[in-house]
Amino acid sequence: MRRLWLLLFLGVLGLGEAPSFRLEGSGIRYLRDGVPLYAELCRPQGAARAAVLLVPGGFGPPTGSMRERCRRYAAKGLLAAVPHLRGRGKSGGRVTGCLEEAEDVAQLARLLPRLGVVRHAYAGYSLGACVALKAAAREGASRGVAFVIGPVDFAEQVALLRRSRPEALERWREVFGGLPEECPACYARQSPLPEAARLRAPLWVFQAGNDPLIPPDQACRLRDVREGAGRRVYQVALTREGTPWTGPLTKGRACLRPTGFGPWGEDHLILFPDLHHAVVPAMEAWVERLILFWLRP
Repeated sequence: MRRLWLLLFLGVLGLGEAPSFRLEGSGIRYLRDGVPLYAELCRPQGAARAAVLLVPGGFGPPTGSMRERCRRYAAKGLLAAVPHLRGRGKSGGRVTGCLEEAEDVAQLARLLPRLGVVRHAYAGYSLGACVALKAAAREGASRGVAFVIGPVDFAEQVALLRRSRPEALERWREVFGGLPEECPACYARQSPLPEAARLRAPLWVFQAGNDPLIPPDQACRLRDVREGAGRRVYQVALTREGTPWTGPLTKGRACLRPTGFGPWGEDHLILFPDLHHAVVPAMEAWVERLILFWLRP
């Protein structure tokens, strides 16, 4: 315990080996490249040796449902961290989508050993799934990544927004530095696919078959990258209640090649063919089982 508090003290002074940080209220405050960043912490009873990083989506601060997840994991004995991605909530800087946010979260993961944590995993939601995957690939010590209804092709999302929510395009131009026709490279570098090839940890992808912004083909492209990197990817279709899907897989859903479940330490693609862009209890239950499995002693 004395060593932990000494490391905390040195971190505040900037004299420690790792980047400086300080505990602030119920969270942690740290810097990266001069940008002040913050993450909420939900602590279990007693010392925590394992942590889950819950990475929220969207361009705003963490929601009440994310904080409820945080408390639920703490009740199960884990340290749970919910980063306020840059430009949101209590973090400074400018929103960049899935660019600087990934390295910010990777740095948060590198700080976890100084809080006594020896094992960690990620659950990322929507845009936060992209951030979580990139962060895990960069810092290299994660036990697993749950990639929940996340994008891999942001230019395709803009094409869909043009038809469904054109009023949102100005915000995307601001965040991504232009629209795809104005800056194709701005969108190419957002994709997590290159990092997915380098990720060493198990990757479980949860995809909604009727997602209006993230077609199932995007999850299948993520599967293809993992298979190209030598990983076996088990593939399963489930109803929104979590039971086996027995109907046909049509249109973009047909890219799934059902195999049944494999070992939980291997990659999986789980498709919910009749689900829109939402996290249902059956999906959440699978994520929770995986996190607890990956973080077992």
